[in-house]
Amino acid sequence: MSTAPPTPAMDKIELIELSLQTFFFGVPGIIPFLGIPFAIMALVSNARIKRRAPTQWNPARRYLFWGLVCTRIGVTLTILLSVFSVGVVALDLLL
Repeated sequence: MSTAPPTPAMDKIELIELSLQTFFFGVPGIIPFLGIPFAIMALVSNARIKRRAPTQWNPARRYLFWGLVCTRIGVTLTILLSVFSVGVVALDLLL
């Protein structure tokens, strides 16, 4: 049984590009419902960074952080609005 080769360390340019990509897709990801595709792309970019360079110093870490904050806010708002709207519709059907 062979093991998979270790992933090479990410170079600085790729690390900065993925951090900026996370921010770029995370900001429109804050929009409920419409921002879900952008939020997914931001999460994919973040996963690539965390998988390939978990301990490497990131000069664009603030962009990565704020992109994830916007993504999480957008996903949370989408979930809350979905649950609320389903609850309102169910309440209207019951009354």
